[in-house]
Amino acid sequence: MHGIHDLGGMHGFGAIPIIEGDYVFKHDWQRRSFGLAQALAGPTPFCADMHRSKIEQIAPIDYLRMDYFEKWAIATSELLKDAGLVNASELRTGKKEFDVDLARHLPTGPDDLVEAMKQGVQLKFSAETSSPGFTVGEKVRVRTDAPAGHTRVPRYVRGRVGEIVADHGVFQFADTVARGQGPSPQHCYAVVFAASALWGDDAESPSDLLYLDLAEAYLDRP
Repeated sequence: MHGIHDLGGMHGFGAIPIIEGDYVFKHDWQRRSFGLAQALAGPTPFCADMHRSKIEQIAPIDYLRMDYFEKWAIATSELLKDAGLVNASELRTGKKEFDVDLARHLPTGPDDLVEAMKQGVQLKFSAETSSPGFTVGEKVRVRTDAPAGHTRVPRYVRGRVGEIVADHGVFQFADTVARGQGPSPQHCYAVVFAASALWGDDAESPSDLLYLDLAEAYLDRP
């Protein structure tokens, strides 16, 4: 998706502020927004890729003015509506208007949520799940696809040639997971690009190297 969220390599947004030390919530509502997204992901259910996809659908003018966790709250609300757990009127007024279908959404207690957080989720598949289409040391070109939905390949690298320096193994594919189409397991590679290959003579430091982890579906041979 060519969206406003894909800011890498774009001019006009100023320097990126570097904050030292541990992150601290500036406001209590930010903490609640984060906590609600984590707590509701299981019983809804939704995953991080689906949540990011909803954030990416926020209108550009709103995306640029909103706080990070305001976007989180909006994405969570949209996913809850999609799941039939709430409607727009309930979110607006805070008043319940219908009962949730408990056959589809089983009740989840605090202990269940804490245990799920501790366990995490397994995103990696066994090596036998999918054969690699590329090898370490091979030159690859990033596809120029611009899908309408979620994708993990930044636009500034599309169409550029790099070299595979590592094969991380087989992982679920974020693009299909975000669309609810399943994990589509495939190899994920570390690909190195020269700054000059990405930004040409205008690169600030042409000899710098940029490493990106890219799914196999993003890559072609030059």
